[in-house]
Amino acid sequence: MTWTSSEVRYLEEHAGDGAVAIAEALGKTARAVEVQASRYGLSLRRRWICPRCGRQTFKPLSSRTGWCVSCTREQRASEIAEQVRAMDEEVKREDRVNKERQRLYSRKYRAKRQIDEKFSRSDNQGTEEE
Repeated sequence: MTWTSSEVRYLEEHAGDGAVAIAEALGKTARAVEVQASRYGLSLRRRWICPRCGRQTFKPLSSRTGWCVSCTREQRASEIAEQVRAMDEEVKREDRVNKERQRLYSRKYRAKRQIDEKFSRSDNQGTEEE
């Protein structure tokens, strides 16, 4: 069975879709597509194009993001960086709260000590007068 120039062009443009997909589109057998691709030196290895960066990849796109491995890793790294920033802010806030709490406890302790000293002085003066 002969191939038309438009069929060969389609084969060249869609080689990354795989032999089965091309065979279905052209109405030929997968084996005929493989033989023709071999004649033209085309690889029928399945490829995907990342919608984010536009690069072709031989690995399937991520089911979570729909992007290539590199773009997915970059996205995950930025998510982790955001979580780290949020945690840093939480730690800083906790430190501020703890310092303020410690400052208040210290003031309370000093005030209590002053009150105790006043009462102990007045008790000492009262016992001296008797």
